[in-house]
Amino acid sequence: MKIRLRENMFSDREQLFLEDGELKAYLFRFESGVCGIKLENSLGYITVLPYQGQMVWDAVFRGRSLKMQNSCHFPRFRKEFRDTYGCYVMHCGILRMGCPSEQDTHPHHGELPYVTYDEAAIVSGTDEKGRYLAVTGLYEYNKAFGDHYAARPMTKLYAGSSLLDIILEVENLGSAPMDIMYQCHINNAVEEGAKIYQTLPWDADHMVARTSVPQYSEVNPKFLELLDRVEKDVKATRVITEDDLYDPEVVMFLRNPIRDEKGYVHYLYRHLDGTADYTTYKADVLTCGVRWIVHHKDWNAMGMALPGTAEPEGYLAEKEKGNVRKLPGGQVFRSVITAGSLTAEEAEEKQQLIEKIMGENN
Repeated sequence: MKIRLRENMFSDREQLFLEDGELKAYLFRFESGVCGIKLENSLGYITVLPYQGQMVWDAVFRGRSLKMQNSCHFPRFRKEFRDTYGCYVMHCGILRMGCPSEQDTHPHHGELPYVTYDEAAIVSGTDEKGRYLAVTGLYEYNKAFGDHYAARPMTKLYAGSSLLDIILEVENLGSAPMDIMYQCHINNAVEEGAKIYQTLPWDADHMVARTSVPQYSEVNPKFLELLDRVEKDVKATRVITEDDLYDPEVVMFLRNPIRDEKGYVHYLYRHLDGTADYTTYKADVLTCGVRWIVHHKDWNAMGMALPGTAEPEGYLAEKEKGNVRKLPGGQVFRSVITAGSLTAEEAEEKQQLIEKIMGENN
């Protein structure tokens, strides 16, 4: 069942809109007036911005918020995401993506992060994982004498689960091939002492630190010492300590991860209480990965694994690398990512799986 929404359905007071057993959907507006949808199950809830980028603004399970921490406590009406940035999941791309160089003409991370969607809807259904509620929408890009595409994201919350399915379909509505670049920006919170496990070797062949600094950032001298340590040994990022200053940020390219027998790669951020944040996806579709870490008095984000089709160096640099794909006219690009939180028991199982896959390389 799919129910299309209208903006006049949203009010300042949170209202129950749909109930299906333990699954519930609420409509509301943030104090800024931005529309929000709260999907709830027995373990917690997520909040999605149906018209502003279809961002997953927050995900709270078993009483813990998974998302990055900063001074942006609620979304606002702005033209670009950096003016209202505090979300858990953000879609980036599609025609252009990444941090633009001085020669690039596109905005930071392209047109998709905070674009206004033409349509929004709530979907209820059942698939191989069980019963779910989902938020979906439509954004149509139609540039005169240029590209024409439709973006259709969907975020699914399942009954009894603290993992989300984050889906994006992009259809080329034009007759000519179009460039496509995509990245799913998943922003977990940092916990000092938490440890990363991954189906990716901890070496300089598979993890490459970006040495350039974004145009909007000023370099903290202590950061240069950290960046030097990371360049010498990427394992310096596996556990963040109290003395580590990720200011402005550390970005690492995650290349050629090891896949399991079904083609999935796994990233686990194990907290001190044994629970974990988790991200998994098929690396044949999302061939590039990025780690983004920022940790200082104003910002706290562990972008453990940002899956995508390209690295975030801007259109021109990624085209030079061969990371800009062509989507033929009438064809559809589809991405599926699973992310969320795990109990200590579930996390232990995933850690054992990763250690089995990696062996001595873990």
